[in-house]
Amino acid sequence: MTIRNIWIITIVVLGIIGLVIVEGFVNPTIEAKQDQYQAEQQNPLTHDFTVLAKYRSPYMGDNSNLSHLNQALPLHEKLNGYQLYLGTFTAQVNYSLDTREMNAEELERILVYNAVANFVMIDNLQTVVYQFENTSQTLRRESAQQWTGTELKELQNPELWNSTVREKLVEPTQVKEAFSQIVDN
Repeated sequence: MTIRNIWIITIVVLGIIGLVIVEGFVNPTIEAKQDQYQAEQQNPLTHDFTVLAKYRSPYMGDNSNLSHLNQALPLHEKLNGYQLYLGTFTAQVNYSLDTREMNAEELERILVYNAVANFVMIDNLQTVVYQFENTSQTLRRESAQQWTGTELKELQNPELWNSTVREKLVEPTQVKEAFSQIVDN
């Protein structure tokens, strides 16, 4: 066997070992981390609020921006379209979900979290209507601001967001209180 053949065999063996390492260990680790991150994005208590900054807008009339914002929030896998009512500064977010299929406390936590996030990121949005297959929930900016006790624009700071919103949605009694204060039904 010539030296050239030995080099070729060595390179092929190293390539196969590298392929096994990448496909057998590296890629599954990366995919597991991505899956974990995606799962965390479904829960308001673990959601990455910082990803919402790019959807900041002074005006609610940009349907594409509103769509992308809500696709980055919990419950996005059940989204089923939007309707904007510019005259009343209202956004209707439609879901293909029967609310009886979900834990009521978790749904209330998600709705409060999502609505406040919409109000924080879109300056002139006054009302969000969450339309489900069996019901609808209306949440208002003024009520959200009263619940947070601060100007909603200030909550764009992730630390302030966590202390003012996320930490108030941990306990079931806090979720019920927040939901009853913000929802206008």
